[in-house]
Amino acid sequence: MTEPITVAVVPHTHWDREWYQPYQTFRLRLVGLIDELLDVLEADPGYTRFLLDGQTAVVDDYLAVRPENEGRLRALITSGRIALGPWSILMDEYMVSGETIVRDLQRGIQRGDELGGAMNVGYLPDMFGHVAQMPQLLALAGLAHAVVWRGVPAALDRSAFWWDAPDGSRVRAEYLWGSYSNGRDLADDPTQLVARAAGYRAELGGAYLPPGGMLLMNGTDHQLPQPWLGRIVAAANAAQSDYRFEVTSLAEYLPAQPVVGLPTWRGELRSGARSNVLMGVASNHVDVHQLCAAAERALERRGEPLSALVLEPGRYPRALLDEAWKQLVLNSAHDSSCACSIDEVVDAVRVRYQEAFRIADGLAGSAITQLAREVAVEPGATIVVNPTARARGGLVELTLPGQGPVHLVGPDGEACATQILSSAATPGFSSGGVGEAARWLLELMRGNEFGGAPISRYSITDTGPEGDAAGPVGVDVEMQVAEPLEDRCTLDELRQRVETAIEAGGRVGLSVVLAPRRQIVAAIGAVPGFGWRTFRTAAGDGPAAGVTATHGAMSNEHLHVTVDDRDGTFSVRTNDGVEVRGLNRYVDGGDGGDTYNYSPPADDVVVDTPDSVRVNTLESGPVRARVAIEADYTLPTHAVGDETGCSRRATDRATVTIRTVLELRSAERFVRVHTELDHQIRDHRLRAHFPLPAPVAGSDAECAFAVVHRGLTAEGGPSESGLPTFVSRRFVDATDGTVGLALLHDGLLEYEVVGDGRELALTLLRATGYLSRSQPSLRPNPAGPLEPTPGAQVPGPLAFDYAVLPHAGNGRDAALHARADEFLVPLDRVPGGGGPDAPRAAAGQLLAVDGAEVSAVTRGADGALVVRVFNPAPVATEVRIADARGARTGTAVDLRGRPTVEFTGTRSLRPWEIVSLRLD
Repeated sequence: MTEPITVAVVPHTHWDREWYQPYQTFRLRLVGLIDELLDVLEADPGYTRFLLDGQTAVVDDYLAVRPENEGRLRALITSGRIALGPWSILMDEYMVSGETIVRDLQRGIQRGDELGGAMNVGYLPDMFGHVAQMPQLLALAGLAHAVVWRGVPAALDRSAFWWDAPDGSRVRAEYLWGSYSNGRDLADDPTQLVARAAGYRAELGGAYLPPGGMLLMNGTDHQLPQPWLGRIVAAANAAQSDYRFEVTSLAEYLPAQPVVGLPTWRGELRSGARSNVLMGVASNHVDVHQLCAAAERALERRGEPLSALVLEPGRYPRALLDEAWKQLVLNSAHDSSCACSIDEVVDAVRVRYQEAFRIADGLAGSAITQLAREVAVEPGATIVVNPTARARGGLVELTLPGQGPVHLVGPDGEACATQILSSAATPGFSSGGVGEAARWLLELMRGNEFGGAPISRYSITDTGPEGDAAGPVGVDVEMQVAEPLEDRCTLDELRQRVETAIEAGGRVGLSVVLAPRRQIVAAIGAVPGFGWRTFRTAAGDGPAAGVTATHGAMSNEHLHVTVDDRDGTFSVRTNDGVEVRGLNRYVDGGDGGDTYNYSPPADDVVVDTPDSVRVNTLESGPVRARVAIEADYTLPTHAVGDETGCSRRATDRATVTIRTVLELRSAERFVRVHTELDHQIRDHRLRAHFPLPAPVAGSDAECAFAVVHRGLTAEGGPSESGLPTFVSRRFVDATDGTVGLALLHDGLLEYEVVGDGRELALTLLRATGYLSRSQPSLRPNPAGPLEPTPGAQVPGPLAFDYAVLPHAGNGRDAALHARADEFLVPLDRVPGGGGPDAPRAAAGQLLAVDGAEVSAVTRGADGALVVRVFNPAPVATEVRIADARGARTGTAVDLRGRPTVEFTGTRSLRPWEIVSLRLD
């Protein structure tokens, strides 16, 4: 007799926190769903399990409204009848940083355990593809199983497979054949349940893995529980013997499934063969992706590590950092971070990113200010802080008192090349009248006493009424604002004269003269990683830095840049012989797609040549050179179409001026590019194209904790064309192994290698007017509701920052992680405030981490420092951690904080390995 096939029915809901409706509207529905779920589970023992979508945020959102039901929820979670976690939110893995993914997982596990136990399954049902390092992250959290749907390639022809990370970590991945909704809407009829199982077995065909079971996910987006489920399962089991149905959980079902003979896949899952991966989300709402990059960088690279390293454990701002991470994690939800939502939701996403940024930036400033109080410095000195782990120099801008040539001098007496950007007596202001001037004057005097505006000298003149008219006597006052080290004068007499004039009703006139100022930019030598150096000012010119600019050409120690005033592109020649021309050619084409997918109109108009170009040198060295390029383009104003798609670009035209500023800094090996435009046209895609020094067969892009190699094509399927527009976090490199060109960028996630491997295209913006269209040219079906989203046209001023780095060798030779830090994480500077007796020296280092990239420096719940590092290369390495006392000891811990192995000073890392080190 043939054994029946086990059919695991997992009741669940897929809960998008915000999407085609805003969060609060969806939460009203969520409250009703969980209210009903609690009643159903408590009333029907046969309805044994329910999956709350693998994320704890839904429970927290519910309990904020129904706190009285926490006990009921805890009881059901503890007994295993409700499963939640291990995520805090179901994020998109490509739109956010690797560290955000880690915090999402850690917060979800912690909160799930608090509520009765997080699900020990890496549930990934609706992410738009999966990053290469996800198996390692799951393994580091003690999770042996993943559940996936989107992104699985056609080469995987079974319902499960081994999924390997680049470091060799492995999880068993269950493929949701037919989606996370393959068992939705089960009728209140056991015969239909049996028919559904038979149909699913036929659909699986050879993908079925005997003697394993079949997994029916009984739910879909925002679906309520079906209260008859337990009853029809029992009736179906009693009525036949081909299938044995059971209402179960993923955590119970997966460990019993086959593991022998499974196919293996290594790396990312980003195929559209069977399900859409919706690759266009990386280029819609570019402003949202830029805000995400800025907020993550402020928190990961400045606010958190500086607070952890500078402040004592008792002063560590844990609550504020937790709030910043909460905003980032909530925003990582795929419909939020992908900005494929209605305009109201996108507005809320922007606010959360801005709040996270403000918290992180403010905490970084507080930590740096505290460090300045502890550093022994001369009056007027400036402390330059390196918030990254790698020693590096760079430029700092300062406003200095006085006039004439000036330069900075480091703690070892070395002079810094310095460029004066502006030098003049700063205009003051004047005011007159009985009330206004008196108010300003009294405020200035009060400030002089209590640390406000410093006044070095003043003059006062009695005034009477005009002509022979009778009237009260007034005063005219002129005040000179002191320079930083200049003595302040006493204002007692002035205060008395002003108050007398006010009492008499006389006129008070006020003129304030500000001290002269110089705006400078200086080239700072190497500052230790997580360290600082102190600089003082000295009169006279500093040493030459070798940066020059003239007639649209710029040079530094490594590069020579020339602008072509015919088309606005530029060429770069490196000192080691790499030369590339025609860089940064803007290419504009129509887009009849939506927030999910780029889709060109059938009758497209592509514009890649400006009507006119103007070139102007803004700065000519010796530390920094800048050249401005203004180019006018005649572009179609919109595309003709509706919620179905677009057929052609309009015949109406508008002139669009794109302003590009090229910047070359001392010692840098890349050209910075800043692009601006007032964006008012619609339904189009704008990209910057970069010819490559040699044809390539693919690209190498930074993603979460890895650099991923991709070919020139992408796998599509019947419901989505395989468009090879890929995602990078901070850089992408295209090289043939001997020469290459890399792009560094700030939140410009989408790129494509075009022209048979001869050009690299960076998407600057994609403007569309619909959340989803029903039949765009490259995706024949809707991806969501057909909601107009005028905000997705991103109207208004836009700015983009990226950098061009031609190089010899491959990306590792070009040290792209280091270059990305140089480009994106500026050196911080703060006025010295510690005085000569402060405890720290004029230069020093808070922590030395060498041999690996640093993802996080934080403090654990017990106050101990935790440093998360990863090896971004295919060869083994050794990470070394020390401070002023010598080598640090500690314990490697997993993502739950559980100890694994002790280390003393050094820890070996496998290729691509991630490790968290808790320091003693």
